[in-house]
Amino acid sequence: MRATSRRLLLQSAIATLAAPAIIGTARAATRQMKMTLADTVASPVFPICQRFADNVKKRTNGAIDIHVYGAGQLGSQTNALTSLQTGIIDFVAHTTGYIDTIIPQASVLDLPFVFRDSATAERVLDGSIGRELFDHFPERGIYGLCWGHWGWRPVSTAAATPMTHPDDMKGLKIRVQPGAIYAETYRIVGAVPVAIDLSEAYLAMSQGAVGAVELPFISMVANKYQEVVKTVTETNFVYNAGALMVGKNRMDGLPPEQQKAIREAAADMSIDWRKTVAEATTSATGVMKAAGVAIVQPDIDAYVKATRPIYDQFRPTIGADLVDAILKQTGA
Repeated sequence: MRATSRRLLLQSAIATLAAPAIIGTARAATRQMKMTLADTVASPVFPICQRFADNVKKRTNGAIDIHVYGAGQLGSQTNALTSLQTGIIDFVAHTTGYIDTIIPQASVLDLPFVFRDSATAERVLDGSIGRELFDHFPERGIYGLCWGHWGWRPVSTAAATPMTHPDDMKGLKIRVQPGAIYAETYRIVGAVPVAIDLSEAYLAMSQGAVGAVELPFISMVANKYQEVVKTVTETNFVYNAGALMVGKNRMDGLPPEQQKAIREAAADMSIDWRKTVAEATTSATGVMKAAGVAIVQPDIDAYVKATRPIYDQFRPTIGADLVDAILKQTGA
């Protein structure tokens, strides 16, 4: 009887000691990951990223828990890409205007007026060109997971004067993304491009350091630009593609079933991203109009003609075959 009691007490003690280890193992099984994007938490892309995170968590049965941060919360937009490469951040949803700085071939998507409508852009991105571009990402320590859309980029000025003709751009200081093709596109029409992080652009405009920004409608409303912008000219040089990316080392370190779950969730996100941004752009345009901002249409043909030399200028950087391929597919 006493032997039985001692044996039961011993088993109970062992179970009690083992419990924390079992709990600790369960906790360790959940991987905590970080994700950021090229806009603030007020952007409609933020909940898109949150839905991606929720989808990954569901598909991995809770094994991967992604926390989403807005632009600036984990460093500057430029630093987001280097942090992705070094493993400080795990996932980034960014624009090609920044991706161009580390993967110059992606500049092919930012050739002025290479896309005239969203349907053509989506077809190209979902086809051979989109896949070819993603093939270059691992060279820089990144995997591309899906393509998305941030919204067409008009020119928005603090002055009431619209930029209806390329000549109107002369001397205009405009905030641009850091990709070289953005700066050159505005230089060729006589503007003065200034690369400023999104977190500093509103202040720069409100203080007169720049007279214009080239941001999609959703970003303008998310950052309250209706308070400082008087006129939006829908130049729409670029479709403004985005990509969801993951650090290569982080992805390679995951079990195959978790990698598969992430890629499946990314495919879902691409659909969500495009649909949500299209709807949010319509809503944001209405907000700008309601705030008294004038929205005008430019002489697109004049802008197309003025910016065409950019194609030859960037052909060596992008690659002649890639430029020819996108021209063939878009008819630009």
